[in-house]
Parts: sequence; structure tokens; C-alpha cells
Amino acid sequence: MSDIIPNPLDYGVLPSGFSRMRLPEIRQAIITSLQTSIGLIFETRPDSITGQFIDVFAEREATVWELAEAAYHAMYPISAYGVNLDHAVSFSGVRRLFAQQSLAWIVLYGVEGTVVPVNSVVRSNISGEDFNTILPTTISRNAAGDITVSVDTATVGQEYYVRLDTIYYRYTAVTGDTNVSIANQLEALLIASRNVIELDANHIRIYTVTNVPFAVMVSIGISIFKQGTIAVAQAINYGPIEVGAHTLTQIITVINGWNTVDNLVDGQTGRNQETDDELRLRYNSGVYTLGAATLPAIQANLEQNILGLQTVQVYENVSDTIDADGRSPHSIEVVAFGGDPQQICNEIFRLKAAGIDTYGDTTANVVDASGYNHPISFSRPEPVYVWVNCILSLYNEEVFPSNGPQVVQQIIVDTGNLFGVGTDIIIQRFYGPIYQAVSGVGNISISIAVEPDATTTPAPGDFSSSNVPIAVRELARFDLVRVSVTVSSL
Repeated sequence: MSDIIPNPLDYGVLPSGFSRMRLPEIRQAIITSLQTSIGLIFETRPDSITGQFIDVFAEREATVWELAEAAYHAMYPISAYGVNLDHAVSFSGVRRLFAQQSLAWIVLYGVEGTVVPVNSVVRSNISGEDFNTILPTTISRNAAGDITVSVDTATVGQEYYVRLDTIYYRYTAVTGDTNVSIANQLEALLIASRNVIELDANHIRIYTVTNVPFAVMVSIGISIFKQGTIAVAQAINYGPIEVGAHTLTQIITVINGWNTVDNLVDGQTGRNQETDDELRLRYNSGVYTLGAATLPAIQANLEQNILGLQTVQVYENVSDTIDADGRSPHSIEVVAFGGDPQQICNEIFRLKAAGIDTYGDTTANVVDASGYNHPISFSRPEPVYVWVNCILSLYNEEVFPSNGPQVVQQIIVDTGNLFGVGTDIIIQRFYGPIYQAVSGVGNISISIAVEPDATTTPAPGDFSSSNVPIAVRELARFDLVRVSVTVSSL
């Protein structure tokens, strides 16, 4: 035991941080204090009676010092864990992102007026996961998401029209017209709408990929052949459940008048609860949530406040002319993947500066405090589906785990889906996480191919080991089914 008396000024909260007194120092301080108070030198060895009394109280005091140190570190995001980290970051308005369920916009096809109640279940034909509708939905042409109209007759001089919301698309039949030619004329007019138009003989299909419903009215001579209304469904289970387009096609809750179901666009993938490390990383940008009008503040608030938002990027055009990416003068463009369109527009309106325009391919009206409507726009990113070939060469002086290929697959998917909107695919960024997580890997070779849709399989010659540029309104999408991992020996 050292005879040096601990200096009380060396411990506690100091300009350099917190300094904890350790057990040996506490024991020596107790001995010194007792001998000074009593005026006697007595036995202090641990196996003596007095030494055992000293050790009991020293251990208790050491526990108090440890508690004080833990309380000190729990105050700061860099050192706090668990709920203490939640409390520490809350001073700047940042909140942990809790586990979320995947969401999907499904189209309910059936008979006009059929009510599909809340908690009606549909199932993925890929993952087998069940999804519940979150609100009761009435199948109606007044809130259509996908509708097919049929030109049934051809009468010279008759006006044929399809009305979408308040806009009429009209054509008057002339001599020689047939129901097919009339459908062709109407299809050419309808292309100007914000919806997707497909023509099959005398059938015109009109559907939306922005999940914004529209009302439909047709003239005499045109009938509704098939109709569907958009509903929102959420996964029963929490976590990152992929919801690709055209995968929610099985009706589990059978209801008369509800015939089929489909999701025309990719859903938004859920997430597991944000980890402490992820929260610390986001805290650096999350402090901007206390602000507004600036690009970092708009992005941070959208990430914090929009449920189901997967990734977002905010751009601006400060010039007096249209910029190279098509943005109008003095405007901002939010490119957001996931999240409810109306909630996104509400948040953009709350955060943007007065007099600044918004740009994008999705628009919703936001009502201000005075009751006035403001059209607010943002963009949805175009998905770029990524295929990955990964070859692992093993290092025989380390043990390669039996589930190594599956672990590497998951790492590639998780890393790739963190790139975000408009972020190029940098192949080198996959190597570090793989080497860190998987032992026995001596060399990694990764090649990548990209396709505009998930169903197209690239040819072997399409793969390259070069980085892949991603445009400002594109988002790289990775999935386990598109990642191949093979193993060879060095």
C-alpha cells in the first residue's frame, strides 16, 4: 500500500473531465484519516480485524465513486448508453428512431361501394409476411388508384369523355371511328394527366404511381371495366421487411365485393430500433432540428418527424433561372423515399422560408393557419436496382464461419441501402465492414450491375468492378435476392 495521501482536489469533476478515486486510493485515504483522528498507528493488513473493517467501507465508497462517474458520463451523447443516451440527445430536440413496420400502398379492386374494414389482411407472395389495412376503405371511382375504362360504342357526333378530378379529356367521334379508334384518341389526350396511361384495344387503363387518388367520371358510351382504390397497409411484424411492387397479391380476409389486391409501387421498408451508435451518428446532424429554412434543418426535421421516411435529400436552386436539374428559380427540391406524401408536404411547408417555391413530381395542398391552400411539391427517387457478385478468397490461417456467405450478403445489402438519394455506389465502401465482421477472408472481389426494374436480370457482361454513378433523383436499392456470394481458396 502506498504511503502517499490522496489529494481530494485530484478527484471529482475537474476541468479535464471526471476523475474517479479507485479502491486502493480510497483505502489509503480511510487509513490516513483514521490514524490522524485517533493519533495511533494500528494494524491495517487486509487479513486483520481493522483491515477488514477498512475494506468494507472502502468498497462501499468505491461503488459510490463508480456511480458518480456513470452519472457524469450519462449526461453526454458521446459516452451515454441506452435510455441515458435518449435523455442526453433530447436537449437538442433529437429522438431515437424506434422500430417501425413496413408500409405499403395497396390497391383494392372490386365492386363500387364495397367497404374493406380496418385490419383486413393481405399477404406477400414473396416473403409470406402479412399486412393489415390501417383504415377502413371504400372501393370507389371517386377515390381511384387504378381504373380501366372501356369504349363500348362508336356513334358519329357523340362526345366521349373521361373526367379525372376536375379535368375533362374529350373527343367527338367522326365518320369511320370505331370503339378502338375512339379509345386511341382518348388515350392520346389522357397522357397529359399526371397518371400512367395504358391502352389495350378499346380498354384504357389509368393508374397512379404517386399514391395520390383521383376521381373518375365517364360519358355515355364508356363504362368502368375494372376499378381499384388505394389503401395503406402495414406489416404485422416490425423490422426491415422488403415490400417490392406487385408482391402483396393474396387476400387473407375474404370480403364480398373485394376481388383482388395489388401494390403498384414499392412499399417503404420498416426498420429495427435505432442503435446507440446509429443515434450518435445522427445526433451530429440532428441538432439542426431546432432550426428551419436551411437545407440541413429541413433534412434533419424530415428525418426526425416523418414516420416511415427511409432516406431524404434536399437540394436548392438559388439562381434566377431554371437550373441544370430542372428546378425552378429560387426553389427547393426534397427527394424523399418513404413517408406519407401529405405529411411530407406539411413538414416542408412548416420549414421552408416564406416566398420560396418547391419543386417535384408529387404535389399536395397544405392549408395554412388562415385557411389558404398552398400547393407543395417534392420528388420521389427513381429506384436503381443493384445486382452484386461477390467472390471471397479465404485466408487459411483464420477460421471462416459456416454462415459466412450469408453474413456477407447481409452486410452488402445493409451497407448499400445506407448510400441514400443521389449517392454514387462506391465499391470500396463494402470492403471494410466485411473484413471487420467476417474472419478468414483474405481477398474480396466485388462487381456490380444495375437495372431500372427489379425483374430484369443483367447479363454476365453487364457486371463491372467500377463505381456506379447515381443521379440526384435516383436511389440505389439492394436486396438479398440480387446479391451472390461465392467462396474460393487463396
